Formats: sequence, structure tokens, C-alpha cells
Amino acid sequence: MEIKKIHLMILQNEEHFRFMTYVDEAIIELGPDALAVPVQYAAFKPELSNERIALDQVQKSVFTKKLDAADAVRDIPIRGFMKVVKGMLHHFNPMISDAAYTVDVINESFSDITRLSDDKQSAATVSYLDAIKASFANVSTLGLTDWVTEIEAKENDFLALQKSSLSEEDAKTTLTMKQARRNTDVQYYSIVDRVNAFITIEGDARFAPFVTRLNNRIDSFNLAIAQRKGRRESEDKKSEAK
Repeated sequence: MEIKKIHLMILQNEEHFRFMTYVDEAIIELGPDALAVPVQYAAFKPELSNERIALDQVQKSVFTKKLDAADAVRDIPIRGFMKVVKGMLHHFNPMISDAAYTVDVINESFSDITRLSDDKQSAATVSYLDAIKASFANVSTLGLTDWVTEIEAKENDFLALQKSSLSEEDAKTTLTMKQARRNTDVQYYSIVDRVNAFITIEGDARFAPFVTRLNNRIDSFNLAIAQRKGRRESEDKKSEAK
């Protein structure tokens, strides 16, 4: 038995805070000392409080929601392009599979691009597009030039929105939320690692109630993530069919 994995970065802001609040409640109920995480919990608690403050600020920012939506939209063609290229690696035509391999090497170098903060992703996208365009002959061989055009167009849309509407206060809000989540995640993982380590050493009897409770909640969040992904892919297929 061990605490299951959860894709924290994929959770929406409200979901992330709800999950971390649930973790907090579970630890309080069973006791930090009983779970052998008094030091880790002491570090986790203030970060969760900071996340609550940051979330309140984000919810008050209309622009932040618009920017988050544009950020999600610009991720779609990047992820789609990478998946399509990956699927062509085993094409029966050697010329196409070779071209796919060359482009896939570039994609792998930027595989985490959609998980970066807004500004870092924008900078990385410039480098990514430069690398892709340097291998444009291979992209043409794959018949995927329209994907590159779409990636660039959605990136430009995001930058235009950011430039036209981003106030200093909104920028601080967005940065604060992302940083607050990262800080909470670090402390959460320190708790998870310690509990899992003690289970390996001592067995799970002492930790079973906490792990079972937390894993049940993780399952529910992972299911929600999977369902949302399924709906998104279904909508993408419908859009492509049109």
C-alpha cells in the first residue's frame, strides 16, 4: 500500500485547492504525529493558507480567467501536433517515418512546454517554432504544415490578449497563484514521500486509514481529469469533422 499518484498540474485552481484542503483535513483528523509528519505538516499548512489567498485573488480577476482560457487553447495544437507526429513514427513509408523521427526528436526536447508558466511557455514556444521551421522540409513531408501554422496563430492570439489587457495587478495575481500552487505541491509531496517511506519500513497498519481515505479521493479526482480529457478529445474530433 502507498499513496497513489495524482496529476496536480492538470487540476484546475479550485480543484487543486479542494484536494489540498481534503489532505489537510485528513491529516488533522488522524494527527500529524501519528502519521510521522509533524515537521512536514507544519510547512504544508502555511502554504495552503497562501494558496487560499491567491485563489481568492484569481477568482476576482476576470482577465485571469480569459488568459487561462487562451493559455489552454494555445496548448491544444501543440499537444495535437506532437501526438500526430508520434503516431507517424511507424508509418509504412520509410521516408515518412524518417521525417517523423526527426520531428519527434524536436518535440521530445520541448515535451514539457505546455506545463511551463505563461511567460516561460511563450519564450519556449519561440524556440520550439524556430526548431520546427528549421526542419520544415520534414514537416512538409508529413503533411503537417497547417499544424505549425495553427500553433503560431494560437500563440499570437495569446500574446495579443496578454499585451492588450494585462495590468500589473493581474500579472501579480496570475504569478501568485501559480507560485502558491507550486509551493503547496512541494510540501504535499514531502508528506507523501515520508508516509510512503514509513510504509516501506514499518508496514501499512499505522497508515492504512489515512492512505485509504486519501487514495479514494485521489481516484475521484483522477476520474474527473480523465472524463474532462475525454470530453475535450470528443469535442476536438467533432471540430475536425466539421
